[in-house]
Amino acid sequence: MSSNNIPQHLQIRIIHADDDIIVIDKPANLRSVPGHADSPTDTTIKLKRPSDRLTAVEAWIQAIKSIPLDDSDSYKNEYVKELLQNIITTNNLSSIPRKLEPFARYVFRNRKRLLPSHIHIDDEPESSKNEPPQKKQRKDDNLAQKTKQPSMPPSLRSAADEAFSIIQRLHIPLMNLPTPTEDWESAQGQLRLLGYGDFANENNHSLSTSEKIKLHVVHRLDCQTSGVLLFARNPESASKLCKAWRERDVVQKVYLAHVMRWPPYDDQKLEEGTIELPLAASRTERIKWEVRELDDGGKPSITKWKVYKDADSGEDNTTKEGTVLELHPITGRTHQLRIHCAEIGSGIVGDSLYGDSPVPWDAGKPTILRLHAQMLSLRHPRSGEELTFKAPRLW
Repeated sequence: MSSNNIPQHLQIRIIHADDDIIVIDKPANLRSVPGHADSPTDTTIKLKRPSDRLTAVEAWIQAIKSIPLDDSDSYKNEYVKELLQNIITTNNLSSIPRKLEPFARYVFRNRKRLLPSHIHIDDEPESSKNEPPQKKQRKDDNLAQKTKQPSMPPSLRSAADEAFSIIQRLHIPLMNLPTPTEDWESAQGQLRLLGYGDFANENNHSLSTSEKIKLHVVHRLDCQTSGVLLFARNPESASKLCKAWRERDVVQKVYLAHVMRWPPYDDQKLEEGTIELPLAASRTERIKWEVRELDDGGKPSITKWKVYKDADSGEDNTTKEGTVLELHPITGRTHQLRIHCAEIGSGIVGDSLYGDSPVPWDAGKPTILRLHAQMLSLRHPRSGEELTFKAPRLW
């Protein structure tokens, strides 16, 4: 899908772009980064591996056993067929590495068994074979200190690369992996469609160099959360920005959240305050977090809040529309704002995970979580200039 065909309510808006950063306004119900299109929506169920799905090791072993040796005419390297034949006969197939570099080293270490006819295999001198084991070991240790590990001959490396590629092509389908999202289904993917990242357009010579720089994820917004989202466009900027995110007083973030009931304001007439409730990943429900004491694994979590707007209207506020809060997260735990709002009040409107006021689903009007990243302030990673980016809320 081209960027022109993306549904309007899911289209990102570019707020700022230079050679180091790109800032966008992300709509609600759009992933920040690519993921899996068929991720489960029922988060209350503890996921189990389907009985017909193989583990990575099981799929790897089955892939090796299913190597089509009769297709050897298509091999680019003359040693590949012999290499694959001897890999198949390995006693413990699970010991064969599943990543390219370890696989190549495995082939090199076992080259005499896997490729006995390879012309680059150097046999040990006959004299060394007849030496006593202890003397031979001392001699080998001294030799190892004086000489470097022999390098892999190019033809052997080429054979290892091709063999690994063949096994991997057989391995991936057996994993039964979830379908990855398309570019239009995430903010980072849409930037790719627009020519901003991941070298998607590196062969398009009409683009400037800055438009071909790889995107680096600095922070994320929940899929349901809208607002300001920033990506770095080179490793140096990503490193500086990630460090800034860890230093809590360097980056300032402001969110707006709509709640139907907020006892500190509704009952106590307080207009600002601080929430300090430690959080940890739920032990029973996938992707959810929960309040948990520090001595039970909870992590310190702090949110400052103040009333942004009293949405109740009518005489004596008889029409109850709730309150819009301005939230300043001091820490950045997963779902921190959503949980803190749910613990203190009714939760954020539209929050089906934690709130008690979820918006009813309407096929013509997608559900909106009323949590919006309104403002982001930080120093530019290259110039050090203080920057502030804002995105207007749509509710």
